[in-house]
Amino acid sequence: MTSASNRVGTRAVKVASASEIPFDEPTAFTVEEEEILIVNRADGIYAIDNICTHAEAYLDMGDYHAESCEIECPLHDGRFCLRTGAATAAPCVIPVKSYTVYLAGDDVMVELPGRLL
Repeated sequence: MTSASNRVGTRAVKVASASEIPFDEPTAFTVEEEEILIVNRADGIYAIDNICTHAEAYLDMGDYHAESCEIECPLHDGRFCLRTGAATAAPCVIPVKSYTVYLAGDDVMVELPGRLL
């Protein structure tokens, strides 16, 4: 296991074209061994880890709550904020990682941890 102190900077990686991410529908991607959930909403594009920190379930299989910008774990009903990755409902208490995500033309880019030292 590596820690943040063993990495240098971040790097931007193309996840998909904007047209490949449906509006207001959580979509899962595997990017360089990272399981990432992306949601394209009216207020922005958000990216978090797709694996629940409580039960290791795939969050894209859970319910999406557009009104609160949350994703619900399909196993135990815990929730995570799509904007920040914060755990917002029990039994989840540990946040999931959130990623900086942005558009570069039509490309959806996600910032991943930099290279190992």
